[in-house]
Amino acid sequence: MKEFYRAKHSELFVEFTRYLTTHPKFSEKIPEGAEVVLLDSRDKGYTRFMLKNTPKGKMKVVFVDVGELAPIRSRLRKPKIIARPSAVTSG
Repeated sequence: MKEFYRAKHSELFVEFTRYLTTHPKFSEKIPEGAEVVLLDSRDKGYTRFMLKNTPKGKMKVVFVDVGELAPIRSRLRKPKIIARPSAVTSG
């Protein structure tokens, strides 16, 4: 289960970074040098795991509930089915 939560944290970290890129004012609420701990109130097991593994003794820790994730959408544009691709020849 530990690996599952680590994978979830990695995904949330990427999404949180994207969020900060598009909402820079949100980052103003985070003190300089603070450790950001991402929590998910919808997933109690993950939240317990993150709280248990929060670095102890850190002066500045900011907890962020990630809220909701929007559905992942494909970035493909105009895909098409082809009968059979011709072989790619190398130089």
